[in-house]
Amino acid sequence: MILAKPNHIKIYGHRGARGDLPENTLDSFKYLFENNINAYETDILISKDLIPVITHDFKLDPSLTKDDEGNWITDENIKIFDLTYNEILKYDVGSLNKLSRYGRRFLNQKTLENQKIPKLSELLELSSKNISENLLINLEIKSTPDEENLTPVPEDTVKLVIKEVDKSNLQNKIIVSSFDWRILTEIKNNFPEISRAYLTYQQQRGMKIKNTIYNRSPWMSFLPFSDNHELPKIIKSQGGKAWHPYHKDITKKLVDISHQEGLPINVWTVNKEYDMLKMIEYGVDGIMTDYPIRLKELCDKENINWF
Repeated sequence: MILAKPNHIKIYGHRGARGDLPENTLDSFKYLFENNINAYETDILISKDLIPVITHDFKLDPSLTKDDEGNWITDENIKIFDLTYNEILKYDVGSLNKLSRYGRRFLNQKTLENQKIPKLSELLELSSKNISENLLINLEIKSTPDEENLTPVPEDTVKLVIKEVDKSNLQNKIIVSSFDWRILTEIKNNFPEISRAYLTYQQQRGMKIKNTIYNRSPWMSFLPFSDNHELPKIIKSQGGKAWHPYHKDITKKLVDISHQEGLPINVWTVNKEYDMLKMIEYGVDGIMTDYPIRLKELCDKENINWF
């Protein structure tokens, strides 16, 4: 697995290419491969019948989900974990309600017909057909210590995901990440051959979660923490292969400390050209973006090496 190259930026398509095509759909990932983007980030949840599926939110999002009659759903409390995979297939996720608050963020996203929430196995099969030296798959396992019954317990969630990974020929192309470090601890203890990236978020608002990093945080698997500059060292001490912070949480000094620890740093989710160039100036190793083609073109324009 090539996580970093000197003087290169790794471009990760975020949820496929959310800015251009419906997020976390197979066609969105195909779009990446067709445009020579060799890395992506995606999200995994577990269905009622214990199938790992590719979707971001614990509950179906009315902004991007239609029922089997083609109407936007209105119920905001339909849990993925309460639906069998056959029930999940009744919903279409190929369009975005541009009148919704979420939809207004991606007004140029194209609509695709007949798009279903895919299984993890389907995405891995697609990726195996597009395997290359630079292929890198970031599987974010969704989990939370704040609310129960949204997923199986971390131990069971990890087993289900790794079972699918082991069926593929992609073990050395996959890095598993999570905000819930209990997930990463389970992998560390039971599947140490699987590479792990530690997600962090240190803002008080603007996301569906708030700050996850503080002393004895349940998100950090209750590890002690007192200073931001410790974060790369803590992650390295846990055997992490990469640190994945929110791009507004980092400084050049933190990037330097991370590199001193031998820890690649990949930031999310960077969509504005100004911020892309700032992250490159900081020296990050990878950038996750909803607009990977835009970032690729910017790098080419500015003579910045990418892979």
